[in-house]
Amino acid sequence: MRALLVVLLLAALGHPFAFKSAPIEGFADHRWEGGDGIRGECAAHPSQSEREQCFLGSLDSEEKLAEAFAAGVPEYRVHHSMFVPSKRAPDRSVALCSQGSIDRLDRLELQAERWHGPLSLAVYAKHQETMGGGEAAWNRTVEMLSDFHKRVEDKGECLLTISVLEAVDPASAKEEFDTLYPINSLRNVAVRNAHSPLIMVVDADFAPSEGFHEFLTSDPVIYASLLHHASASRRVWALVSLELHAGHLPIPSTRAEVAALLPNRSVVVAEAYLNPAAHEPVDIDHWLRADGFADGGGAPLTEDAAFEPFVLGAREALPDYDERFRGYGFDKTAHARHLRSLGFSYWLLPRHFAVARYHHPTPTAVRMFGEDPDMLLRTRMEWLFDQVSSDIDAEGGGYQPLTAASTSRRGAAGAPPSGGEPGP
Repeated sequence: MRALLVVLLLAALGHPFAFKSAPIEGFADHRWEGGDGIRGECAAHPSQSEREQCFLGSLDSEEKLAEAFAAGVPEYRVHHSMFVPSKRAPDRSVALCSQGSIDRLDRLELQAERWHGPLSLAVYAKHQETMGGGEAAWNRTVEMLSDFHKRVEDKGECLLTISVLEAVDPASAKEEFDTLYPINSLRNVAVRNAHSPLIMVVDADFAPSEGFHEFLTSDPVIYASLLHHASASRRVWALVSLELHAGHLPIPSTRAEVAALLPNRSVVVAEAYLNPAAHEPVDIDHWLRADGFADGGGAPLTEDAAFEPFVLGAREALPDYDERFRGYGFDKTAHARHLRSLGFSYWLLPRHFAVARYHHPTPTAVRMFGEDPDMLLRTRMEWLFDQVSSDIDAEGGGYQPLTAASTSRRGAAGAPPSGGEPGP
């Protein structure tokens, strides 16, 4: 209902629905194809913004909203565990589960350098667009990933598994929404190819602090307590996530370095300017003094519905991410809401952190929350989050996130695109 009110209000105000980012090739004339309104009477308007305004104004019932905005999960081709570590992970281990596009391998390399344990990485490959498509483009993608995996392996500390999710080809996509960055599908791929009892899900830009994995695993008593509370007590530990805004400085690796950068705001809590509620409920002053776990628990956190930190938890206890969320917005918020409905509680993860160098918002983030937002995309995401939230509230522990069916079989390194399997 809230999304319906948003649509009607925007239409009444005559909001100029303009895109700040360039449309994806192949969708220039019909960036949104939900329902038949934009191809019917609304198509007679002379400008794109007027057609979009007319389309939103026509969505005057929940049924029409559902027809226009309901989303499924595209049939991605996924190559599970395409590259695997040469050594077996120790029994006491925490798998870092990360995802990113192939153009961010430099940031992923720093992440791997700092994590001395299992790292399950899901890489988004857009070789159809960036390399011209075909077998040659795919082979180049495989070569890049093979070189990256070898560099990490040669250092001998990170146990890296790489899985690949191929982008939907815009030429065959049903709508532009299916071509947006599949962030939750990638997260699920990374988790499904991790095998440690405990996992921590992060994004590609975030480098962990030095000694993080050793801090979690070196003491068998603490590790056993963490695993027990994560599984039996449904605890998750919120990771202190930071952004470095001083571009000339190196990425900090210790808490002492972070403490020195906080007073002049060279380092801030991640998303402090765009979405402060996502990470700020972690008490930085307390974190700076917290040196260890009390009975494996850290400290309980008071948080609200907008709190969506990266978390440490038990792999078998954590639910999937809903793969209908693509692009930017609400992807972790929906997962956090699901965690709360299942009775999970948030606790502080002491001493260590993950930090990303600040970068400009992605094109989809600009389309969602920029000065001149794409209200079709934004309304769709708002409506989708409302629907998922309603389902979670109604079904509680019975809610099942929408994901693609998969069987997680291993793909052979160097296999052409047809060698993958559909679905994460």
